[in-house]
Amino acid sequence: MANYTKKFGVKLKFIDLTDDGNHLNLNSLENLLTERTKLVTLTHVSNVLGTINPIKEVIRKAHDMGALTLIDAAQSVPHMSINVRELECDLLVFSGHKMLGPTGIGILYMRSGVEEQIQPPFGGGWNY
Repeated sequence: MANYTKKFGVKLKFIDLTDDGNHLNLNSLENLLTERTKLVTLTHVSNVLGTINPIKEVIRKAHDMGALTLIDAAQSVPHMSINVRELECDLLVFSGHKMLGPTGIGILYMRSGVEEQIQPPFGGGWNY
């Protein structure tokens, strides 16, 4: 974690789990979010537990604090209907091989206007 702070100037925080270890403790999220929070990222479906996280609620809370959201949908996209407009997420990613595509490719959805708010530290693929 210290490497990210030193290299990119970011501080990573983690949402606690409930006592059963199977769900996000959304009460802990409220203590983590501040006006300085820039990005909240989480997985939609855990590939370990199969837990479906309440991403709409997390997205709403993040947006209330002015933070962008990035959803890892690698486990959910192949098994669920995903509507990024309905979710109101800012960024959503998943890998091609989870959709029976070739390995080594991925998909990044970016809500219109987000590209003006972020400056990726590195990138790849096509530049338009």
